[in-house]
Parts: sequence; C-alpha cells; structure tokens
Amino acid sequence: MQLGSRRGSRVATSLFAATAALLGAPSGPSIAQDADQRWQLDTSLSYYGERERVSDVSANVRVQRWFERGVLSLRLALDSLTGASASGAVPSVFAQTFTSPSGNRSYRIDPGSTPLDPTFLDTRYAVSGNWLQSVGARGEIDLGVSASNEYDYFHSGLNARYSIGLNQRNTTLAFGLAFAADSVDPVGGAPVPLAPMLPPGATGNKLGDDSKTVGDVLVGVTQVLGRRTLGQLNYSVSRSEGYLTDPYKVLTVVDPATGDPVAGPGIPYLYRFEARPEQRTKHSLFAQIKHRLGRPVVDVSYRYMTDDWGIDSHTLDFHWRQPIGAHTYLQPHVRYYLQSAADFYRPYLLDGDELPDHASADYRLGELDGVTLGLKLGWPHGDGREWSVRIEYYRQSGRAPPGTEFGSLAGLDVFPTVEAAISQFEYRF
Repeated sequence: MQLGSRRGSRVATSLFAATAALLGAPSGPSIAQDADQRWQLDTSLSYYGERERVSDVSANVRVQRWFERGVLSLRLALDSLTGASASGAVPSVFAQTFTSPSGNRSYRIDPGSTPLDPTFLDTRYAVSGNWLQSVGARGEIDLGVSASNEYDYFHSGLNARYSIGLNQRNTTLAFGLAFAADSVDPVGGAPVPLAPMLPPGATGNKLGDDSKTVGDVLVGVTQVLGRRTLGQLNYSVSRSEGYLTDPYKVLTVVDPATGDPVAGPGIPYLYRFEARPEQRTKHSLFAQIKHRLGRPVVDVSYRYMTDDWGIDSHTLDFHWRQPIGAHTYLQPHVRYYLQSAADFYRPYLLDGDELPDHASADYRLGELDGVTLGLKLGWPHGDGREWSVRIEYYRQSGRAPPGTEFGSLAGLDVFPTVEAAISQFEYRF
C-alpha cells in the first residue's frame, strides 16, 4: 500500500481536544437525574469536505448505561478520509514534480496551482470509555481511557476529572488531568529535519518511526448566575514533547532574486522537509455563558490560547436555540477564529541562507482567520429521543508575511483561501 495518512498529528490533536472538552464539562451526565433512564444511545453521521481538497466521512456512536451510583459511557468513531492535502510547497510559474511520501513514485502539479498531495487516504478507528462515579454527597469523579489507530499513527490516552458541588450546588469546581502517548510511523519513514526531498527510489533522507506525549491539566468553575443564567470559566495548560513535526509537509527553496524554485538533487526543484520544535506548552482560558430568554436559549463562549511557539488565538462561538412549536427548534451558529503565526512559520526558504533550526510552511501555523456559519434543525420527541440535522459553511483565509510575494511569486496565491461544507445527522434515544 503506497497511499497513507497525511493527517496523523491532526487526528491526535482532534482526539485530545475532545478529551479536553470532556474534562471541561461542568459535571458530565447527571447520575441522580438520570437514575431511572438506564440506557441512552447517541449516533451521528458527519461529512466534512474542503473544496478541491480533503473530504471526511465520520460515523460516531456513544452508549451510556446508568447504574445505581455511576454511569458508563462508551464511544466508537470511524473516519474515512480521501482527497488532496496541501504539501506546504508554494505555487510556481513552472510545473512542479514531487516525490510521494512512500518514496516510490512522483506526482506533477500544474503551473500556478497550489501544490496538493493527491495520495491522501486514511481510515481511523477510535474508541474511548468513561466511568462517572459519585464521591460523597456532592462530588463526582470521571475516569476514562481512549485509543485510536490510523495507517501511520496510534494514540492511547488516560483522563480523569473530579468535580464537587458547593453553595447548595449552585457552584461546581472541577479539576482534570489527561495524558496521551502516541506513536508515529509515517509512510516511508520520518524525514530527517530539513533534509531535501529525493527522487523516487533514492534513500538517505528518512528515519524510522517516532513518538510523542501530551499532558493536560484543567481547573474550572461553573456557577449558577440566576434562575436563567449559567456561567463557566476554565483554565488549562498542555505540554507536548517528542515528534511534533508533520512528516508530510515541505518547504520550497526559492531564488532570492527571482522567486523561482531552485534546482534540486535529482529532481527539478529543491524542497526540504519541515522541522518543528520537540516541545510545546499551551495555555488556554475559556469562558461561557448560557442564558434562557423565555423559550430561546443563548450560548456564547470565548477561548484564548497562547503557546511558546508564538501562536496566540481567539475563538468566539455563538449559538441561539429558537423553539418552533412544541417539538422543533432551530439553532443558528456563528464561530470566528483568529490566529497569529508561529515564530518559525515561513512560506518558503531562500537559497543561500543558513538553514534555521525550525521551519514550517504549514498554513495551519500561519496568520489566519476562520468563519463558520451554520444552522441546526432538531426534533425532540420526549424520553430522551431527538433527531437533528446540521449544515455549516467554513471559510479560512490567511495572510503571508510582508514581502513574501516577489518576483515570479508576485502573481501567485501563496496563502490560498480554504472553504469547506459540513453536514451532520444525529439521532439520540
């Protein structure tokens, strides 16, 4: 099999973000409230598709079983990804030829086109389990495990959260921990940092597999602010160590006078694999307010994140749940995301310059903003049953550093816009 994942680090990031979201929940499923509801099943089928790029079909199932003093939750997810993924190389006025990650063949990109790796293909299986247990009269502890497997990536994780109700249960304090150990086995091997791409069949620029660990700590408080208002404030810190580089991203080496790509070793042009630091510490602050306006419910949240890679991000999320009749609701959704660039982000390398310690042309590390617009239609039917359909549109645009587009690069889109359609069908019973 020559086709493989181009997404290992993204999957682990998404899975760990889901774990962090679990830790950040104010109280999880209520043991006392749902004691008579012994079983609950949540299912969903989702589609995410970028224009002319990656598409993802995902199926998720969560089963919950209530016991006298605890709740068992089991989750299973299946993702199937196809399409093309941006390699990090810049477009050129010339046709470009790249070696596939397996190192056995090559592919060609037309002049003026964004270099996309068409060998993107992967299937991911993920499973997790949590046990929520009462502790004393006012406390709960939530213990969980998770694992996922892809063609080139394996994740395993543990998480725990303790919460306690105070002030007649109007205040909930929570403390959470999570740890993940992931192994990375890139197609063709992990590249030597900043090593040149070689022609098909050549060796010497790849290593074996690698690994990384991620640890999270979270503290939070959820407060009843009135008969119709609930507030939440969380602080979390995350520490990653090990192989944090994307093994499938490259940087083009261009002529500092003309902007043209320079000649490579046995291939038309020179591309070097990216290199990221082996440590990353992130700090996040999350605030949320939910307020009922009669029947409608407003949900507004804000998240600020900063890390030692130089990235600062702001996320503003807004939901408005509007009942329609007795058994239907509409829920508009607006999300805005703003991010600064990593210290080592650069769209390309200049020929003749000394190689830096770290460099990446991955647009996800650049200065960018993203807007999501969506609408959800739901039909609750009582007894915990509900159908819902959600559709969303996502648009991401970025800004290349000043002076980036010069010479032959001046008329090319160095940081192209990404658009995606999202749809999801859910059923709970």
